Amino acid sequence: MGRERNDDYQRISIEINRKCTPDGKWKLYIIVAEGDKTEYKYFRALKKKYAEEFRMSNLYVEFIDREESKAGNSHPDIVLETLDKFLEELKQRYQPQENYDELWLIIDTDEYDNRKKSIEQIYQKCLESSLYKLGLSNPCFELWLILHFVDLNTTLKDCILEETSPDSLHDYILKHFIKKRPGICKSLLARIHRGRLPQYYETLIEYIPKAILRAKILGGCNPDDANYPEQKIGTEVYKLLEKLTHLESI
Repeated sequence: MGRERNDDYQRISIEINRKCTPDGKWKLYIIVAEGDKTEYKYFRALKKKYAEEFRMSNLYVEFIDREESKAGNSHPDIVLETLDKFLEELKQRYQPQENYDELWLIIDTDEYDNRKKSIEQIYQKCLESSLYKLGLSNPCFELWLILHFVDLNTTLKDCILEETSPDSLHDYILKHFIKKRPGICKSLLARIHRGRLPQYYETLIEYIPKAILRAKILGGCNPDDANYPEQKIGTEVYKLLEKLTHLESI
């Protein structure tokens, strides 16, 4: 049996209008992601851990699901379509504040060839919008999760049991073709934590400060970078997390 989906945009909009007064005290963080499981579980754990901090800081944080009929379609176009549709519904009841509220798209580079145009268009939209923000990862969200445990300069033999390769995680990922990198990152993540953490996502949240520092060291991740995506491994998901956890000064 699948989880209950947070795709009733009307209900969410009514709740935002009820709770968030128009005096500018509340700030919205709306999050839409490609992943239907991993990202959902991660942000659910984040909301649980920081519930009191969000309330005290007047932050309204909501992870929005795609509609049930599109649950299996994770293309960036569908992620953008979901956020556009939610915003349209929200504006019927509540006006997001320009240059204040933030609507985040969590997007993966993945194989890139079949989503290059979409990623470039979304990136441009976020540059031009005062509401839309992009958290792009190359190759995928799992890279961001790996950074909770180790930095990418760590060698395979130093972070994976029974591994003898002296290659760094960074070099190991880069040596594979782009279309194979998402699978490589997912495999590395599983091998690094090896299922040892019963409260896996809750533990990840505890490691966010380290992940932010490690992501910053990797530098930006966007289509304007001449090395993206072939030679540029990184993630900008940290930009959202450092705001939500008040670590922008790191």
